[in-house]
Amino acid sequence: MEELIVITHPEMLPGEAGMINQLLAHGLTRLHVRKPESTAPELRALLKQIDPQFCERIALHQHHALAGEFGITGLHFTETNRLSQSLETLEALKSSGNMLSTSLHDPADLEQLSHCFDYAFLGPVFDSISKKNYKAVLANGFRLERFNFPGKLIALGGIDGTKLDLVASLGFDGVAVLGAIWMNTANTLAEFRVLASALAARPGLKPGGRGIGTGPRLKPGVGGEDSLLRYAAAEAEYPQAKVLDCPQFQPADQEQKYKSGLVDKLHFISNETSNMSHIDSIRLALEAGCQWIQLRVKNRPEDEVLPIAREAKQLCDSYGARLIINDFPRVALAVEAHGLHLGLTDMPVPEARALAGEKIVIGGTANTWEDIVRRVHEGADYIGLGPFRFTNTKQNLSPILGIGGYQTFIHRMRQAGHSTPIIAIGGITLHDIGNLREAGIHGVAMSAALIGATDPQNTYHQIQQALC
Repeated sequence: MEELIVITHPEMLPGEAGMINQLLAHGLTRLHVRKPESTAPELRALLKQIDPQFCERIALHQHHALAGEFGITGLHFTETNRLSQSLETLEALKSSGNMLSTSLHDPADLEQLSHCFDYAFLGPVFDSISKKNYKAVLANGFRLERFNFPGKLIALGGIDGTKLDLVASLGFDGVAVLGAIWMNTANTLAEFRVLASALAARPGLKPGGRGIGTGPRLKPGVGGEDSLLRYAAAEAEYPQAKVLDCPQFQPADQEQKYKSGLVDKLHFISNETSNMSHIDSIRLALEAGCQWIQLRVKNRPEDEVLPIAREAKQLCDSYGARLIINDFPRVALAVEAHGLHLGLTDMPVPEARALAGEKIVIGGTANTWEDIVRRVHEGADYIGLGPFRFTNTKQNLSPILGIGGYQTFIHRMRQAGHSTPIIAIGGITLHDIGNLREAGIHGVAMSAALIGATDPQNTYHQIQQALC
């Protein structure tokens, strides 16, 4: 038994898109969006907040017409909806590249179920966790009869980590969960980790194998034994699939292409004030939904930065986020950070690469065209180019670039055939992102815009939407 599918809560939840993005970033391969009472505009608003790279792993239960708008190929049919479809309609949807699924309540219906469906939910197998009086429909001694149905059969209803062995013994290929994940939204990610860990520990599981939602529709490079994004313990078999494309710059070789794909579009830079520590600022950003955190501690020796970095790494790990260390290569290695960012007066990138090896992302600061060329030739995985405007979060500010500076430099990069992703930094607000993206930047680095926000989570979602 290999499949773990999560079904959304039937109601719209506060901050739900952020929770969905975290689940998918932690390796969830299939999410069913089930909002039976939602209108099409309400569902569209939710889908707009989900990172576009994850849409290939989504199946819609309602408003199938929205699928094409978001690149969604998963279409789920309730039992009633399925019975109203003609075979010709299902065949047409299947031939168009859609992944079809449906729900069954009577196991005998499998005998007549169309082979157009890639998989089917059957249940409730146990008394439902999320629905009162929604009792198990399977008789004692039940053993699954497939009736030559070629698709996968997914157990639904009342499933948590304690029931996986029993579900497997009944002959199911996987489980779909709802109540176990959403009953306490404060622990949604933690509950998913527990289930993922329990499923990964089962004999016969094939890590990285192709299951529902992990076939050829996914972007190349996601998962696999060489993934750079692996988590300990519960996540050991669930590589994070946070892969982003940079449409303006296509890397010239496979190694650089792979690494540039691992550069997020939103970088949060930690900050320390009289009322907030670096760790406090990082926690705020993580709670808002940020997944790429740069610890930037200035004017302190390495031995003082190390304990801060250890705490930051532990905190980032608990949220499944990636920690980048600014300025201190040995600290980055000591805490096993995901990456390292180097300023213009810090250790040269080649020297840091020799120290850290290839499996760490290294970014570098630039302010001039000469800086950009230097970073490209050094082999930086991304370039933090700025400042965009004046900012109080950085001392000894370099000349301000403004939108015209980014337009000029990115035009020159294209002419020169350079492909390193550009991250804009320096006093950037939500309202600047549209113009910066039009200029061709890959992403933005921000600090004050989130720290100073009245509602950081809502601000994060607005930033993500602007970066799409």
